[in-house]
Amino acid sequence: MSLLSAVLQEANKVSTQDLKKSRDQILPVIKDLTERVQLLSWALQQNIIDTYVNFTTTKSLEQLNYKNRKAKILSDHSKCIEDMESLQERIEMNDEEFKSHCAKLNKSIDILKDLCVIVDGKRVLEKANHEFGRYNYSDAMLAVKNLKKELKNLKFEGNMAKALTAINAQAENQLSLYIAQLSVEWEDIFTWSEKKGLKFLTYSLSVQQSDPFLLQKILNTLYATERMYAELCLFSHFFINNLLHNVIRHNCDIFTEDHTGAIVFNIKIDLNDSNKPNYQTIFINLTAIFEFLHSTLGSQFESEKTFIEIFAETIRQKFFNKIIEDCIRMNLPSCDSSYQNYKNIVIELDSFNKFLIDLKFVKADESPLNKYIDDTECVLYNKKCDKLLSDVRILLKESLSHGIITVGSEPTNENESILDVTDNNVVWDITKPLFLPKCKISQNVKAIMSLIVEHLEESAKLPEKYSRQLVDYIKNIAVMYQSLVPKKFKVNLECCSAEIALFFNNCFYLAHGLLGPPWCNSLPRSLADQLAVVLLECIQDLRVLGLEKISLYLQNQKSSIMQSIEANGTPWTHDSYEQFDCAINNAIAIMKDLKSCWLNVLPSRMYEMSVCTLVQTLCQSVLERVLADSKPVSEELVYMLAMRVERIVDDVFMLFEMSVCTLVRTLCQSVLERVLAACKPASEELVYMLAMRVERIVHDVFMLFEEPIQFETKINVWCKFTKLPQLLKAQLLEISDLWNKDRDQFKNYTCEEVRQIVKMRFPDDKYRLKILKEIQ
Repeated sequence: MSLLSAVLQEANKVSTQDLKKSRDQILPVIKDLTERVQLLSWALQQNIIDTYVNFTTTKSLEQLNYKNRKAKILSDHSKCIEDMESLQERIEMNDEEFKSHCAKLNKSIDILKDLCVIVDGKRVLEKANHEFGRYNYSDAMLAVKNLKKELKNLKFEGNMAKALTAINAQAENQLSLYIAQLSVEWEDIFTWSEKKGLKFLTYSLSVQQSDPFLLQKILNTLYATERMYAELCLFSHFFINNLLHNVIRHNCDIFTEDHTGAIVFNIKIDLNDSNKPNYQTIFINLTAIFEFLHSTLGSQFESEKTFIEIFAETIRQKFFNKIIEDCIRMNLPSCDSSYQNYKNIVIELDSFNKFLIDLKFVKADESPLNKYIDDTECVLYNKKCDKLLSDVRILLKESLSHGIITVGSEPTNENESILDVTDNNVVWDITKPLFLPKCKISQNVKAIMSLIVEHLEESAKLPEKYSRQLVDYIKNIAVMYQSLVPKKFKVNLECCSAEIALFFNNCFYLAHGLLGPPWCNSLPRSLADQLAVVLLECIQDLRVLGLEKISLYLQNQKSSIMQSIEANGTPWTHDSYEQFDCAINNAIAIMKDLKSCWLNVLPSRMYEMSVCTLVQTLCQSVLERVLADSKPVSEELVYMLAMRVERIVDDVFMLFEMSVCTLVRTLCQSVLERVLAACKPASEELVYMLAMRVERIVHDVFMLFEEPIQFETKINVWCKFTKLPQLLKAQLLEISDLWNKDRDQFKNYTCEEVRQIVKMRFPDDKYRLKILKEIQ
């Protein structure tokens, strides 16, 4: 072994011996201290149980020498802790005995401290009572509150748990008494009232000034104990809902009175005065109220916050909302003329806002009044937009049929679209939007469009930064109409044909009106471009919505007509004819009702197209019903059918007052398709009646016009239709001769169509077969 190793080994032996010696010296001290702690803890525990559980006499703390023993233990423990920590840093942590005694000491000390909290708690409560009796409200209440926090962290079992509950309850009761007494004192110092008379309403605020020292103590105690907000709650409610509410709406007289030891601030309102106060009067009255509160209560309050600042936290949001809604918004400008007057309001509003900031009612950068002061153009524009939406909502509540006016242009070209028509040579007018044919709309829709145009023209004078918001507002109007009107008048738009037509026209009027003159001719280019892009979808949605409502209604009527006329396998009898006749009468009644509601309301070609849809459905259903049965039918019944079809044609023509050729073309085509669709033989009498009915159709069509009309040039199926009676009346051989010898007159018929008539007219025998072969 080297000399160095020998030296180090000897040094380690010396160090280990020193540590062992130190351990042996401190360990008895730890044991002795632990024993002393346990003895005091046991004595305190017994004292607590006897006091709060058994309610028996016990040794007093003085007899236990509690104060000195506790101080000595805590002093010795602090020294012992230092020695223990120093030794543990040098000694290896594998000495279980030493570690056990250290842990036992620490646990005993913790228990002793918890017991001391309960023991000292009794003295805290007694001292708090003493301080409260000397008007040291703040010290007394804070002491009890702190004691409650400490007791809340303690945990015991058995009788000690009962004792802990007892002292907790005592502290709670004592604090409740303090709070109740403080509330009584506060109510004596600060009171408010409302006195209602027949002609006057008087609000009074009273503050006691006889004992400023007591007032100061109460205010500071309320704040220190966080009771200020609770005590101000009722007054805050009174201030907002009663005092502020009436000060804004009524003129009032303000005066003060000096009573014995108190200052009374009175606000007297004359209920018979119908005149409302202007904004200057309102601000002056509110300033007087706040100055009274600050000079009486605020001047006696000493804290990092002012009294007004604390009061503001309970009413700030509601106060500003009421001021803005009931005072400022009523004076906001909605046009350029009132905008100049608003600039005068801004001066007063700015002064009142600074007053509130100086009182610390609100921070300078957080005041909601700033936006009504700093950016007056924004205020003007937002007011315009709000007023626009408000006016539109009111108009949308009106019935669709409330006030009907005529708009649009007369079509000048026969080939123009059914829905789109305009005259490019006419100066744009709001009653004649681009591409809108003449029709009738609800008066409120024209009013909405007038509001939009007026809004656009005025807003074009404002800075460009508002243009996007403007477009969004107009888009909201279009969406609002699509959403609210169908929902509000849902039943009307499903059952009432008159309001369906008006809604259709309203949608198209708004859609075409939003196209503008176009807007690029009257608005800045950027604004017009935004309108064109954003409103494009709205315009299309409006047109689709209008078409959807009228299409659904027509589809329901078509289904009703078809279901009522269809045969369902029923043969022709007098009973079935009566049902057939009744169904036709109902269908004609439907169309006559549409005529009374839609003629001269819808665009003319839209009316024709809609009614022709039902006429075609009726004709098609009648033809299918007549030709659906191949069994022989009596002459009488066939004649009745023919006469009924003639009456249908008469009724149909009565549905129209213009563009009759369009209707005639539809009618002729429908009759031809129906007659030629049958594949089974019909009775001679029925065929004859059909022929007579077709002849009457031709005669009635000629009677519709005062001057001769070349129908062949206007109705492509006219020649074919006029030859139908001749084929229906001809005998079997005559049909063959007509086809083979006079082919030019029947060039519009195909071989199959002529054969079809033969099959319908005559029974299946060798003669019919021969003629069918001759028709080539």
